[in-house]
Amino acid sequence: MTALHRLTKTYLCILALLSLALTVHAQKNALKGTVIDTAEKKKLHYAIVGLIDKADSTLYRAIRTDAEGMFELVKIPAGRYTLMVSYPKMADFLQDLTVTDTSKINLGDVPMVTEAKLLEEVVVRAGVPIRMRGDTLEYTADSFALKPNQTVEELLKRLPGIQVERNGKIIAQGQEVKKVLVDGDEFFSDDPGLALKYLQAGAVDKVQVFDQKSEQAEFTGIDDGTRNKTINLKLKKNKKNGYFGKLSAGADGKDYYQHEAMGALFSGTQKISVFGMAAKTGKAGLSHEDMSKYVSQDYEVINDGTGGITYYTNNGEYENDTYYGNGLPSILYGGAHFSDKWNGDKQKLFANYRINETKANGWSNSNNTNILPDGSGFFNKNDSRESSYSFNQKASGSLAIKLDSFATLKITANGGFGENNNYNWSNSGSNNEKGFRVNSSEQSNKSLSENRRFGSNITYQRKFRKEGRTLSLTFQQDYSRRLSDAYAFSAINYYDPASGSFKNADTLDQLQQTLMPLESYAAKGVYTEKFGKAVSISVEYGWKTAQSANVFNTFNNLNGKYEARVDSLSNDYDFTVNTHITGATVGWATKKISISAGSKVFITNLDQVNNDLKDVTNRRFINVAPQVNLTFKLPKNASLTAGYSGQTVQPSIEQLQPLRRTNNRLYVQVGNPDLKPAFQHSANLYFSKYNWVKGTSFYGNFYFHYTDNAMTMQSTTDAQNSTVSQYINLDGVANLNGYMGYNWEYKKLHLRPGISASIGKGGGNFMQNGQKIRNESIYSSVRVSATHDWKEVMTTSYSASVNYNVGWSNVATNKTNRTISHTHSLDNTFFLPWKIELVSDCNFNFQPKNSSFNSSINNVQWNAHVQKKFLKNEQGIVKFSVNDILNNNNGYRRGVSGNNVYESNRLVLKRYWLLTVAWNFMKSL
Repeated sequence: MTALHRLTKTYLCILALLSLALTVHAQKNALKGTVIDTAEKKKLHYAIVGLIDKADSTLYRAIRTDAEGMFELVKIPAGRYTLMVSYPKMADFLQDLTVTDTSKINLGDVPMVTEAKLLEEVVVRAGVPIRMRGDTLEYTADSFALKPNQTVEELLKRLPGIQVERNGKIIAQGQEVKKVLVDGDEFFSDDPGLALKYLQAGAVDKVQVFDQKSEQAEFTGIDDGTRNKTINLKLKKNKKNGYFGKLSAGADGKDYYQHEAMGALFSGTQKISVFGMAAKTGKAGLSHEDMSKYVSQDYEVINDGTGGITYYTNNGEYENDTYYGNGLPSILYGGAHFSDKWNGDKQKLFANYRINETKANGWSNSNNTNILPDGSGFFNKNDSRESSYSFNQKASGSLAIKLDSFATLKITANGGFGENNNYNWSNSGSNNEKGFRVNSSEQSNKSLSENRRFGSNITYQRKFRKEGRTLSLTFQQDYSRRLSDAYAFSAINYYDPASGSFKNADTLDQLQQTLMPLESYAAKGVYTEKFGKAVSISVEYGWKTAQSANVFNTFNNLNGKYEARVDSLSNDYDFTVNTHITGATVGWATKKISISAGSKVFITNLDQVNNDLKDVTNRRFINVAPQVNLTFKLPKNASLTAGYSGQTVQPSIEQLQPLRRTNNRLYVQVGNPDLKPAFQHSANLYFSKYNWVKGTSFYGNFYFHYTDNAMTMQSTTDAQNSTVSQYINLDGVANLNGYMGYNWEYKKLHLRPGISASIGKGGGNFMQNGQKIRNESIYSSVRVSATHDWKEVMTTSYSASVNYNVGWSNVATNKTNRTISHTHSLDNTFFLPWKIELVSDCNFNFQPKNSSFNSSINNVQWNAHVQKKFLKNEQGIVKFSVNDILNNNNGYRRGVSGNNVYESNRLVLKRYWLLTVAWNFMKSL
């Protein structure tokens, strides 16, 4: 296969779908034939047939064969062409042709040979680095040079259009990647972090990036607007049978350590994997944000349009975790994965297990200034100490059974258990704008909580003989239970705001007990029908019932025992929600355009029962959730998608329950049983264009979000800086965000630059001391990056961003706040003799002084390690690493939010070193 043929094959997969109709002069020539499978002697329908102009190697036209495998091209400009015919799992057919104005060429049967047969006779070289296959952007992994035993994370950092941030977040085409699959299936659930951390880049053949639709949309073919940016790692054929893993131990001999172990066995369709880690470095810390990576939804929850009215958590959210990145964490975590397919892939089984334990101790302090509408305000200072412990485990699994060629049954279940213990001590005080002390307090809070949950889902899907006719039935169950004890102590001193002299003292010593159970059951049926070639319709009906409660009891400490119930701070509340779900969607799809539009209607009956007062409130409401989605497949590997959706958001239990909540009398929150639902409007526009021959890509997106009747805060603050707050309804502020990026390549220089820019506007409304406060801001950022490979010598990656923010508020004394910052990142890997590598990453963060802060912040954090590889295939590694070489790491943060200016600091990990010995192993069977 020539370079020309390999190059042009990449054009066909996408451009054949677009079916370009070019206007040419009225020649009367024709080219036709019939594509057949030589092995099975059958005609191949929907094969891709393309003509490539040999003069400039451009694709003239691409079409698909009909149901009988026939094709015909007419009105072809005179010239010399290469005919290319492609079909899945078949080797390409190539034939040179000369066409005149009057040519009548009948090729007859065009023979196609399977790739397996072809591989017995020839060696196929790697294809082009980047190509489009339909809506999927595909990278050929071996086209991006890596050293042996480097991870998939290192591979992704080299791919144009993909960023791997320092916290492990993956950004592809300007959007966060939610899933990483291996050969189209889950690997350790759908956690992006684990696949990147433990899979070796050498085992990967292709990296595919695409927007994964919902399971229902994939089944019916009617777009519901749901998208998850997804990466699929296609393994090399010789790597699908074997084992690989990693053993690593690192320590400084005193305080810090990081030990890891992972093993995976791949045998055809079977995957078995286990991993474990013990660490006290912060690098492996499960922060509150990271926890979401370790839980998968497992199934799509039936939406009843009530938002979170009866839920404090569900199976799709992260486990409760007490470590937020503050302090020195000690972490143990691990997991296991099993998946298999058998009986010709008619049965599929997936199972995952995850466990983690986190201990942390830390301190923090903060200063903030809050301006009230009348121009008065308070300067607040807080110092705190905290310790935390959490233990969580989760198991999930699914079994899919293909009952026959038309029907599939899928059973999914997940469950989890967690317990969390926290202790916090703080000392705080407030001065008013005159400089007089108005309050001071000492507080200690200890909380113990336990969470259990279990959910299951059964789905039956059936396709009928008529194309586009489908039926899916789903039954779903969820159970959760949360129990917590919170011990709150506070001693508060109040001072005269006019003089600062002492007035009186107040002490609170209470136990707050919370019990929140939930049970829900739901069923839904969806039927689709296709009319003609382009129009499809989907109708659905469902039902869901949810019963939940919030039993909140407050007890005063009397003689060392918490037995005296405080009725004014306690409440027993029940919720019952019954919802009928109806909906319809119409879809229209051609080769170039697809449109879907529809709406769901939720007819809901809500019973709120205040068991203490024997009071029952019944609310009936109708929620509407419209959605429209459009996709345009444009010429020259470009696409444009647009969408709109509307959604009703109901108040939560804690927002509705008529209860005064406080563990500190300086801040009291009151429930609002009359709080009304909000309605969210969301719209998006996304454009992408790729030229894989030149190595360029351009993508841009735009988001709009607005909430009618938004649920926001109303607060009243008195002269002692004591605040009472309650949720109320106010219209929101439009939030806008735009992003665009461009990447290109200088192949001879091995240089891949990129540039991106974003701009947005956000804000919100709330009430303070009877006045409506409107805070708004505009934020913008420009980022440039470049990656250079100097083969066998070094690789360099540089990125820089400039960020500019403007914020303002309608508070009379508030001034417009402008902040600017710029950050730089420089990563280098030097390949030295004797298999020694020197790796350095340096991050520069500069925040000049501004109207709110009189000093600048300039921080440089530099990490580096040197490692020596040994053993066969460089599987052994000895590494000496130093974290924060300059000892500059700090937890200082500052910012402006409307009428509030804040500064904070916290305990973080600073300079330390580790000596690590690691063994990476891999063997193909």
